[in-house]
Amino acid sequence: MDSNKGVILESEADNAEASKSGTGNILEGSGQITTEEEVFGEGQLVEVANDEDDFNQAWWFAATIVKPVGNNRYLIRYETLGTEGDTGFVEKEMNSLHIRPPPPHIPVPHQFKMFDNVNALYKGGWCMGVIIQVLSGGSKYEVYLDNQGKMEFKHSDLRLHQDWINGKWTKPSP
Repeated sequence: MDSNKGVILESEADNAEASKSGTGNILEGSGQITTEEEVFGEGQLVEVANDEDDFNQAWWFAATIVKPVGNNRYLIRYETLGTEGDTGFVEKEMNSLHIRPPPPHIPVPHQFKMFDNVNALYKGGWCMGVIIQVLSGGSKYEVYLDNQGKMEFKHSDLRLHQDWINGKWTKPSP
């Protein structure tokens, strides 16, 4: 830990093969190598997938790009995950495949409905789920979260789910 900044640095061991692949990608079937431009800039707010503990990218955390480090990798600083001594926020090197911009703001309905696809703010990150019951006049909901099961959430801790596909945000089909 850097005692001046209160930051823990980590690296993604499970993405070692991505960093070994060089600075470009091979286009399928062509044998041609392309270089990817830097997609994210220093200071940009993003969301990063927690790929540890078998979350399968179901859990996204707010973060800031500290700097690009090359080979489609970035040093990010989590906005909600503090260091062990709560002296700062965790920094980690991430592959760009696990980074996306925050979704655009969609006005939250006055009340969610049964079976709405939502993201729930849980333990500092956004986890995908489905409304399975509306409680107490629509201010609380029972949500089934991927990898977590059934949980109760306040209206303010939910947002409508959107998918990040091919560099664009889309609303899932009902």
